[in-house]
Amino acid sequence: MVKKVIQENLICALLFGEAETEKQAIKIADSYDNCPYINLMTTVNNQLYAVFFLPRKQKWWIEYIEKNPRDTFGLKNAKVTFLENVYYPKKLKFRIPETVANISPCGANCKECPSMDKCSCCPATIFYKEPY
Repeated sequence: MVKKVIQENLICALLFGEAETEKQAIKIADSYDNCPYINLMTTVNNQLYAVFFLPRKQKWWIEYIEKNPRDTFGLKNAKVTFLENVYYPKKLKFRIPETVANISPCGANCKECPSMDKCSCCPATIFYKEPY
């Protein structure tokens, strides 16, 4: 069973990214279709936009995406903005699947990630650790 997440401790971040091509932006968006941290992802031409709700402890993860957009999301560049006052939805929550797996929905393997020791891991995997 997936552990319950304390919703009040989630932060909201906006990612603005640029892919090499429109086709690549769409491919990236498709690969994150079931990511528990992403509540909205859209593309316009080669631009990619995403809304993340994630634990405060995972703030480093999205900052790492901004610093290393090519190695993480496959983007040319990325800008992350953290939102302090989110009015809707009133409660932030993950989109967690009914059953967890060894591999995350985007295809990443938390077990092989060099950051696993400091990361809470993907909530859609068996490796997820309660971040609080």
